[in-house]
Amino acid sequence: MVTDEERNEIINAAVERTLLAIPEVVGNLMANHAALHKINSAFYKKYPEFSGRKDIVQSVVEMIEGKNPTMEYEKMLELAVPEIRKRLIIVKDVDVKGSPKEMKKDFSGTDFSGNNGAL
Repeated sequence: MVTDEERNEIINAAVERTLLAIPEVVGNLMANHAALHKINSAFYKKYPEFSGRKDIVQSVVEMIEGKNPTMEYEKMLELAVPEIRKRLIIVKDVDVKGSPKEMKKDFSGTDFSGNNGAL
């Protein structure tokens, strides 16, 4: 059986070790963040047409990362370029700002005179 004094000594030693490890962990996180920022900046400098649609870039990179979790980040970015270009072409003409704020549930005032996918 462990006495309260021994228990407190164990807890204090664990807390001390944890607190002493924090600066190293934070330093590593900051170094990794700086490295990724440098890679991302170089990527957007190389492909300036992507800088306006970072949402698409992020989506494609996350998809590739999910399929290739061990791949280096730089290789993932280069592998993502064709898919990013394809998606940019797809969304180029999409107008999300000109859509009505609220669609009428009875579709009154909607023009169905066109083909609308009828077979």
